[in-house]
Amino acid sequence: MRVLKTALGEVLDVAFTPDSRAVAAVVEAKNVFLWNLDSPNIAPVRLELGGKYRSGGLSFSADGRQLSWQLFDGRRTYDRDTRDATSEYPALLATATAWKLGAEGTHLVSVHGLPDHVLAGWKHKDEEWVRQWLISTRDLSVGSVTLAPAGDRFAMFTRATEADRWWEQEHRLEIRDAATSAAQSFGTYPYSYAGKLAFHPAGKQIVGINDATLLAWSLPEGGDPRLARSDNKKHFTAFAYHPTGHRLFVTSNDETVHVFDTHALERVNRYSWRLDRLSAVAISPDGTLAAVGSAHGDVVVWDLD
Repeated sequence: MRVLKTALGEVLDVAFTPDSRAVAAVVEAKNVFLWNLDSPNIAPVRLELGGKYRSGGLSFSADGRQLSWQLFDGRRTYDRDTRDATSEYPALLATATAWKLGAEGTHLVSVHGLPDHVLAGWKHKDEEWVRQWLISTRDLSVGSVTLAPAGDRFAMFTRATEADRWWEQEHRLEIRDAATSAAQSFGTYPYSYAGKLAFHPAGKQIVGINDATLLAWSLPEGGDPRLARSDNKKHFTAFAYHPTGHRLFVTSNDETVHVFDTHALERVNRYSWRLDRLSAVAISPDGTLAAVGSAHGDVVVWDLD
């Protein structure tokens, strides 16, 4: 187990390289940190954020040589070979209130408010973003847009805005085709707050959290989610699937990492590092390492059993 120091602030995201030999973290309103885990001197590369960070947007390229993070109006990329960082600000994001880029980097879904009120799907082709579809959101509230690892589907929470006090109404989970926006599955969601979502590595499940409750929907069935409660009423904060899809690692304000069996949705293990409340988690692509970030800037990396 190694404790890596960043800056004083909440760790928003952590991510491993595809070869599992380096790890990166974003610290709220401060910097991006990058560690080479093979180095005997594990001092990090410290990078400027370059703007306001969009949570969930930290990732490495397929070869692991570029580290990218999403900003509210664009994306910044650090080249580990040249040690240069560049920013891009696609015109399509100029009016976006939210957006999510797929892990493969070729599909993007953006949410736009005034004056358009649309949800738009994009594909990167011939060095430009080409719009594939539009959905009107003039009478629809959209939240927690999330793309599947393969980039073929996306999920979101929606609710109609026509009723009185619509903001107090429950959301609905929608799964749609990323290329056409065609609806594939629907699920109930018994809360008014739209929490985080994540797809199973094989796409057969999607999970979410709301306060001290973990929710899991089977796909493509959708419907009502299965629920797992925290055993101490402390809120869950983030989650990440093991690459096999058999385990889900969930961080909590109780300063521990809960490990759930994804089939039974039962807690099967727990890790405690006695640091602080935990705010981010990632599992290495080879499944041998895990990393969590804390509210006070520590990143813990450990070997999985």
